Amino acid sequence: MDELQNLEPRTRILLKAKEKFAAAGYGKTAMSELATELGMSKKTLYKFFPTKLKIAEAIIEQTFSEVNHRADAILASPLPAVEKLLRVVQMIVEHNHRFATKAMLASLSSHLPHLWQRIEKFRRERMSKNIITVFEQGRKEGTVREGFNREMFLYFLLGAIHEGMGPEVLVHSSYSMGEALHGLIDFFLNGVLTPAGRAQYETLNNASVKNVSFESQGQVAQSRKIRKRK
Repeated sequence: MDELQNLEPRTRILLKAKEKFAAAGYGKTAMSELATELGMSKKTLYKFFPTKLKIAEAIIEQTFSEVNHRADAILASPLPAVEKLLRVVQMIVEHNHRFATKAMLASLSSHLPHLWQRIEKFRRERMSKNIITVFEQGRKEGTVREGFNREMFLYFLLGAIHEGMGPEVLVHSSYSMGEALHGLIDFFLNGVLTPAGRAQYETLNNASVKNVSFESQGQVAQSRKIRKRK
C-alpha cells in the first residue's frame, strides 16, 4: 500500500482498478469502493476518470501499449526466430494471467462487449505481426519450412484463437487463457517448423515450463474447488 501511495494518482487508480476488476469483475466494482481503498475522495477520483468505463478503457489501452513495447523489443532482438516467438507468447500469457481472470472475462462478455471487440482487433493485428516477422526470420535460419501458405496459416490460427479464446468460452472452460494460447501455438507450430525448428522449440519450451509458472498453486487449488462445486 505504501508503494502505491508514492505513485501519481492516475497510475494508482489504474493499478487499484485492475486489481479490483481482476478479483471481483467490472460490474461488482464500485467507484466509491475504489475511492475508499485508494484513500481519496470520490471528487478526486472523478477528476481523473469521470466514469468507471473510462478507467476500463484506460487499462485496456495501457495493456496494448505495454504488450506492443515488449513484443517489438523481443522481435528486434538478436534471438533466434523460434525463441522470439516463444518469448512473445510467454509475455502475453503473463499479461493475461494478471488481468484476464474469469471474473474479468465475464465482465467483458456481459458489461464491456465493445472493449472485447477492441481486444480482438488488437490481438489479430499483434499476432499477425509477430508471426510474419518470426516466420520470415525462421525461413532464413532454416527453422521454418519453405513453401507453406502463410496467409492460410494465419487465417486458421486467428480463427482458432477467436473461437477458443473468447470470454464466453473461457469463463466456462477448464483451461486459462494462457494455457489456450500456449496450446494453440504449440499445435500449429508442429506443422510449420522444420525438424531443426521443432527440436529447438521443444528444448526452449521444456525449459520455459520449468522456469515460468502460468498459475500460482493457490489459483490452481481455487480453480479445482470451483469445478468441484459445479
